[in-house]
Amino acid sequence: MSEPARAIFVSYAREDTGVAGRLAGALREAGLEVWFDRSELRGGDTWDHKIRRQIRECALFMPVISAQTQQRSEGYFRREWKLAVERTHDMARGVPFLVPVAVDDTREDHAAVPDEFMHVQWTRLPGGEATAEFAAQVRRLLESRQTVPPHARAGSGGTPPALADPRRPASGVRRWVAGLVVVALLTAAGVFWLGPHRGGMADKSIAVLPFDNLSENKADSAFFADGMHEDVIMHLALLRDLHVISRTSVMEYRNTTKNIRRIGEELGVAWLLEGSVQRVGNKVRVIGQLINAHTDVNAWAGSYDRDLTDVFGIQTELSQAIAGALAAKISPEERRLLERRPTANAAAYDFYLRARAMYQDGSQEVDAMAQQLTDAVQLDPNFAQAWAQLAVVHATARFNGTDLAAARQEKARGAMETAMRLAPDDPTVVELQGDFFYYGARDYGKAAGQYERLLTLRPNSAAAIGSLGLIYRRQARWPEALANLRRALELDPRNVRYRDTLARHLRFVRHYDEAQTEFRRLAADAPDNLARQVDLAQLPFFARGSTREADAWFAQWHPPPGGEAQALYFRKQWLRLRGDYAGAIRLDEQQPYFEDGRPHWLQDALTARDYLAAGEAAVTRTRLEKVRAELETERARQAANPIVWMALGLVAGVQGDRAQALGCAAKMRELLPESVDAVTGPDLSAFRAQILAWAGEKEEALAELARLLRTPYGQNVFMARQDFLWQPLRADPRFEALLDDPRNNEPLF
Repeated sequence: MSEPARAIFVSYAREDTGVAGRLAGALREAGLEVWFDRSELRGGDTWDHKIRRQIRECALFMPVISAQTQQRSEGYFRREWKLAVERTHDMARGVPFLVPVAVDDTREDHAAVPDEFMHVQWTRLPGGEATAEFAAQVRRLLESRQTVPPHARAGSGGTPPALADPRRPASGVRRWVAGLVVVALLTAAGVFWLGPHRGGMADKSIAVLPFDNLSENKADSAFFADGMHEDVIMHLALLRDLHVISRTSVMEYRNTTKNIRRIGEELGVAWLLEGSVQRVGNKVRVIGQLINAHTDVNAWAGSYDRDLTDVFGIQTELSQAIAGALAAKISPEERRLLERRPTANAAAYDFYLRARAMYQDGSQEVDAMAQQLTDAVQLDPNFAQAWAQLAVVHATARFNGTDLAAARQEKARGAMETAMRLAPDDPTVVELQGDFFYYGARDYGKAAGQYERLLTLRPNSAAAIGSLGLIYRRQARWPEALANLRRALELDPRNVRYRDTLARHLRFVRHYDEAQTEFRRLAADAPDNLARQVDLAQLPFFARGSTREADAWFAQWHPPPGGEAQALYFRKQWLRLRGDYAGAIRLDEQQPYFEDGRPHWLQDALTARDYLAAGEAAVTRTRLEKVRAELETERARQAANPIVWMALGLVAGVQGDRAQALGCAAKMRELLPESVDAVTGPDLSAFRAQILAWAGEKEEALAELARLLRTPYGQNVFMARQDFLWQPLRADPRFEALLDDPRNNEPLF
């Protein structure tokens, strides 16, 4: 090593080689020097001498602690730990050296480690997945070694005083009165103690847990408590001086039995805000308490009683109180944004919160959401946030391909224009305008501009960073997309959408090992979520063409009561993917339609394909005629929908209508070329190539297939081998040669 004084020595049990390797790799990617020995067989005088020298010379010693180290009472790693501890005896107090990292749920109070490890902060990095924040913290520790105060006293080595862990026991009590007493005593003493932080958590990092709904009619008032909760999060996110975990990551902690310390560790924050909302008539009470995630001590508490017309005043005062408790600075511009009042009409705010809750829950009831928002803006025509949300509700229907009618597009455009006229600088309106350009117009350049504006208003917005990651995929900016999605997950670590997008992105660019890691996380976090389990089971098929894993999973899995329809749907999709069209037909006879958001005409088209592949000529003919009539109707209604043109082109090609097939192929490429959308575009290009093949244009179809096999989001060799729609090319040896070429399944960047 060229700079041994700045090197980090990673010590691990051989069973943790893979985990430790990921940790070391992440630190190296951050530009840090790492000593990480990969020897499978440790031993020998030369090797032992090298290890001893490295421990004497390294800047930081990072022991990897896990269930594996717990189970092994002996091992060379324990000798490494002993050598590191011995070195601390010669160090001045305050010099950072020991940096323990727990890579699983191993508890510190039961850990089989040297006592000296218990006097310094631990970091939890499940699976050895290091965050950018952790790397930055390690860099700060390295830098602090150069600036040890001259008055430092001799003693056991550890972390700088600001990072020290005094090992105070968690109180286990968060009673309201106790919290007020603690604050009162500290204030009377002239001290406002915020306590330690650990594991890389910034001292101004905070997560707002879901508010308890104390209203009598809980079912009808839940939307209000959740709305207040989200708006408080968005208020705090306006403060550049705070690191605020996004709503998505905290919602799973509603009614949790996990303790405060565990939640803080999982979310990577130093502080948690708990609260409750009680609504009675036209009155509302909000109670909040700020809790140190490490000590479980209340550092602040407050109660607010207001009329419903002043809920925004509560949000402002609560946010300012939290900022004060955490000594966070508030700039004049941030104060102005905190004090804004989106509407003075309580009923309009209710309609808005109801619709927003439906939208965030993934509701497909577009008209119901639109009606709620229409009611809101009729009560308050100046309610810009409601206008902007209305525009996005309409725009999403267009993006999903469920309704591209001109009337809905016009409603979306008009609503967004109104919102921008009323409040062009409102952070929520700015965010929703980004969504509008993304989903409504596929104008990714303008959408990115809005999300970049949002970052100036909410500097640590996971929504802005994550949305930019989604856009970069559409713009074929693959490395930037990965970086942004990973950064968004640091700010919103439990966000399923970002992790799912990251997992799929890795799959589509053929980083299969990394994709498997992310899919495993998704599946482990939601063992009852069928879609996530299926994604994990099917990954070996995309990676190497293996059907064994998914077949075995479906064979042993039994749906819970009420989940039979979804289970049958996923089984049918898997059978199609692996080329078992006869099996798909048998399931289709049990359940022709599954309401997954796809229109019935598209599901009818897929079923007609199944019968064609299975050789059912008479049934195929009847079904194709039915589907073609449906598609002609949809083409008249949704002339700008490329999916309609795609399906119609395939049906025409199969029926031998070469002219219409080629016309549809040209139209779909015109409507959504890859240059506009590098995610959906290549998928449509594959369908276009299949249309060309059925229309007799085999040379062009083969050339397109060759290109798409080397294009992210294009074609997968194993899917192409099973997909019946490539049938016209299968007699050509060049088709098989393309699928047999190992380069066509290598990582794409």
